[in-house]
Amino acid sequence: MTTPAPPPPMGAPQQQPNNTPGLVSMIVGIVAIPLVCCFFLGVPAGIVAVVFGLKGKKLAEQGAATNRGQALAGIITGAVAIGLGVILIILNIIGRTLIDLPTTP
Repeated sequence: MTTPAPPPPMGAPQQQPNNTPGLVSMIVGIVAIPLVCCFFLGVPAGIVAVVFGLKGKKLAEQGAATNRGQALAGIITGAVAIGLGVILIILNIIGRTLIDLPTTP
């Protein structure tokens, strides 16, 4: 009778990837686009998304994270939110200067 083969030796525990910055970047970037219409809150949210996205992309390039695509999506959506916010701010300034609103006494 043969004895079963012993299980393979346990290797060193694998380090879990740090995917948090990329995930946060993607979520905040997606939320930032509609927030542009709400008192221009999309601009600061877009900045946060870009910062976290760059951090997540750097971690992915170093091999410490596995979600480079999420980080890239956060960078793109954050940049879109910043761009839309800046355009709306400029249009708001132009609209206020071109339209002569009557002042109340």
